[in-house]
Amino acid sequence: MPLKDLPGYYPEVLDGGLGVMPPSLAGLFGVVGVSQKGETDIRFAANADDVVDAYGLGSMTERISDAFASGAWQIGIRRALPTTDGSISAITHKVYGDPDTGGNATTDKGMHTGVTNPYNSRKFRIRIIKGGDISSATYKLSRNDGISWGPETKFTATASGVSKIDIGNGTYIEFTEGSPAEDSFVAGDEYRWSTTEARASTAALEEAIEDILDWADPNTGQGVEYLYVAALPPVTQNKTNIKAFWTSICTKAETLWTQEARPVWVIVDVPSLEDADGCETIDEWITLLNSVSAEYRHVRLCVNAGFALLTGAAGCAYGSMISGTAQPSVASQPQVRPVGGSLAGLAAGAKLHHSVGWVRYMNIPNAVTIYPNHPPATATETGLGGSQTGNLSNYPVIPWTVDFTADGSHITDGGDGKLWDSGGTEVGTIDYATGAYDLGSTPTTCEVTYSYDPKDVMNKVRISLLNDGRFTTLRLWTGYGIRFTDDWLMAPPTSDYFCIRNRRIVDEAVRMVGIANVPYINSPGITEKDMAAYKADLSRPLEAMKITEENTDKPIMDYRLVLTPDENIWSNGIVHAKIEIIPTPTKKKLEATFQLRTKLEE
Repeated sequence: MPLKDLPGYYPEVLDGGLGVMPPSLAGLFGVVGVSQKGETDIRFAANADDVVDAYGLGSMTERISDAFASGAWQIGIRRALPTTDGSISAITHKVYGDPDTGGNATTDKGMHTGVTNPYNSRKFRIRIIKGGDISSATYKLSRNDGISWGPETKFTATASGVSKIDIGNGTYIEFTEGSPAEDSFVAGDEYRWSTTEARASTAALEEAIEDILDWADPNTGQGVEYLYVAALPPVTQNKTNIKAFWTSICTKAETLWTQEARPVWVIVDVPSLEDADGCETIDEWITLLNSVSAEYRHVRLCVNAGFALLTGAAGCAYGSMISGTAQPSVASQPQVRPVGGSLAGLAAGAKLHHSVGWVRYMNIPNAVTIYPNHPPATATETGLGGSQTGNLSNYPVIPWTVDFTADGSHITDGGDGKLWDSGGTEVGTIDYATGAYDLGSTPTTCEVTYSYDPKDVMNKVRISLLNDGRFTTLRLWTGYGIRFTDDWLMAPPTSDYFCIRNRRIVDEAVRMVGIANVPYINSPGITEKDMAAYKADLSRPLEAMKITEENTDKPIMDYRLVLTPDENIWSNGIVHAKIEIIPTPTKKKLEATFQLRTKLEE
């Protein structure tokens, strides 16, 4: 006899009556980029230290660090395999003053044993503070092209007459004393060079993007809400190639939507002014970017054109690789880089309807200065013969860049305000601040090439031009600091999804209504009672998103959900749902009128 046929108590506990939904993964995002090391499997990190341990240094690590600083709580990471090697540039010796009396030490550079590529892209400078031989000379090191400097440091002899310095990214610079040794280093001289990290091809980046878009949480089946592509392919950054890269990324996002009904949006950075093809000025850079946005728009694409001097990135992740020495210290090591990581982090920590440009709360804590900022420009002036003195048309002039050709002979500045001929004789002066010069004699023919500071900054006019192109940009607010100007998507002008907020609200509704529908797949019944229960369950996630008297800080002001069985439901099983949503709007501008009156009317 079956047990259930015996007299007794047989309880049953039903589940699902509360309509509890699985947790939303809104705010969970993925990052694709290039780093010093690490696996290519997708893994998740909850803090920047874990990322440095697993992936080392590199642009991806830096931008993930920015994301955590701005509020990210968990990030899915897919490292793209590098396909193009990085490099170390030649070392340029900038002699301070007399070109014949510069330090006679010789230089060399390279990568440490076992290192195949520099771990990150950097511009380095070493400035000699105290001259002499290796045992007495001192220097300062900059890892950001002279924006900030480390403390005064003594050279450490690593061999007889040799000082090998670990720069901190898998590379070193080496100085060998000249003869006489006491003339090896001259105070004021600078040594400049740069490193570039390895880069991933378009195909390698596309493979990584596909992998992370295909990822699904094993418990809920949900994927990342959005993706930040923290790398650009090693191709010429011109209009054609920029557009092609955006198109490739958006095609993958669109495929995910059409084939799997999974909504996702993507953040990508624009190339910097320095990397953009054919651009020397901020205005040329903006013109290039807007020429791309004029031809390509997509409702799932967010393009960041904001750059800033950012602190807090991973620096030297290890001790010196040279026995008996220490790496030169650079306290905070700020770097100029795109703020796409900051944008991704702010979105992760924000509610769906909160703009990443909300001035009160959306702080970018590690941003110091908005870039491009005073990018140097080059000028050539001719017809200067017949006069000993004059003024350069553009100033302030950048030291070590002035090169006069007077009657066929070169006269250059030595970074000290003096002009020197090729034989090391002082012949004239240059005032960097005003551009005034004195050649010491009157040449018959003369021309000059030099660099100057155009004092260009990202002012409101330039920000508005990028704003019109639907790029995200940065703006400095008095009393608050650096914030995002707005939360644009690169959508067509008439699209409802012109901003990240609207995209996130609808995507969340799509995801959660879809999950609420899963228990009803292949379920019977279209009676009024059946459809009422069905509608109630589909409405639960929308109700959770809707404002109430107690809580008005929610994404939806109101909604309407209508269910209609298809007239052929007996054969095709289709129920039509129409869901209309009123999103919570955002206050962006205050238009105020002030007037003086003799009395106030009621």
